[in-house]
Amino acid sequence: MRDITHLKWISDCCDIDARLIVKLVDFTAIGATLDRACFISDDEAETLVTELRYQISRGGLALIGETDGGNIVFFCMMIRSETPTCHHRAEVSKLAVHPAYRDQNIVLRAVRQIVVKADALGIEQLFLHVREGSATHLFWERFGFKSYGVLDDYARVGAKIYRGHFLQQSVRALRIRVFKTTQCASRA
Repeated sequence: MRDITHLKWISDCCDIDARLIVKLVDFTAIGATLDRACFISDDEAETLVTELRYQISRGGLALIGETDGGNIVFFCMMIRSETPTCHHRAEVSKLAVHPAYRDQNIVLRAVRQIVVKADALGIEQLFLHVREGSATHLFWERFGFKSYGVLDDYARVGAKIYRGHFLQQSVRALRIRVFKTTQCASRA
């Protein structure tokens, strides 16, 4: 039996064990992210850690799912726009879910936490960008995110070019979707 997973928001760099997040991102990326066939290098890991700490120091929030055993099995960031006229918007990024925990309702619980936190902060719109056809792209579309733009040269691995989609959804619409899901399921 797997450990019980607890979701919590991290808003301080001291509260984050970046090595565990790198380990999760690295594990979930093999074969999924841009056809990655190997683990990330030490330099890439350091860049990721630096970026995470930087985003958190500037007010970004990290949502992690941690097991009773101390393993991180879920991670994503929510970063509010710094532009005063766009404070109603936040970017969701860096989604990673350990495959062994994907069937434990952690994803729905996490998206609900994103909605609750966005509501508390007065965020009305969420946006993100993903590689076309990736598991992450399909994941967010299942939650009602819609594409508002496509970039043909979004990412490159070697000579291969990948298209990217920019997606958005209002927090209100996402709230209706993720909290309605439970009500319908409990009636069945």
